[in-house]
Amino acid sequence: MVRLITYNIEYDEGLVGRWYDYLKIWRLFKAPPDLDKRMVDFLKKLKPDIMALVEVDHGSFRTRFKDEARYYEHKMGYENVTESIKYGADNVGRLFHHVPILRRQSNALISKYNLYNIKHHLMHHGTKRVVIEATANCPKPVTLIVAHLALMKSTRMKQLDELSNIINRIKHPVILMGDFNTFNGLHELDHLIEKTHLYDTFKLNKSSIKFTYPAWHPNRRLDYILTSKEIIVKDYKIIKCEFSDHLPVMIDFNFRKEHLKEKKFLLKRA
Repeated sequence: MVRLITYNIEYDEGLVGRWYDYLKIWRLFKAPPDLDKRMVDFLKKLKPDIMALVEVDHGSFRTRFKDEARYYEHKMGYENVTESIKYGADNVGRLFHHVPILRRQSNALISKYNLYNIKHHLMHHGTKRVVIEATANCPKPVTLIVAHLALMKSTRMKQLDELSNIINRIKHPVILMGDFNTFNGLHELDHLIEKTHLYDTFKLNKSSIKFTYPAWHPNRRLDYILTSKEIIVKDYKIIKCEFSDHLPVMIDFNFRKEHLKEKKFLLKRA
């Protein structure tokens, strides 16, 4: 069984989503002391095999130039990480690459399994445009995709269409995850789900929490894990914690027997 978590960690600012939290402007320039250490202790108790982290500080002066993705990788005892700055280097994104804090904002994929065939796709629409793709053998190959979608619905729809094209070119089973900012509800993903045949296994959620944002009183579901038909999700949970304005989503998964038999057959033929 493989355990996977997707979590928007909000650059380790420690704001839980109350309106007055965002008046704490100083959090943009200085992360709360020991927040990352407390988050590591929390994550260690969950024992994930793979973590998809959204809104990661790549090493700005807010974190005293500490690359948080590398920090979590090291403290969790993993040896595999890939991360990418979220913004493109053209149009508005070009400006972000010159702003001290913004230019260090990234997303990351951290794994106990070796990551290979790593790609950082740059979508054509939006400001947050980078999509991380990597494959891991856990123990069978699965391609992991991490995305953080736009705040504007019209832009999200274009990004979702691009994501569909990326997914449909992948040969392995796929897990798509991240913060999709679906402020208008799950139906925003209907076209992507129909086009890619991914599954939303939220119905397996055994926790009493049904939404992921804001963390202090969740009333919207913005964070998702979608899976291919070859993957069977055994458990699905939204985890209560107060390190960010989002809550983490966690699944335990394995491969369907048909997929395992097919892989064994191909290995014998090889």
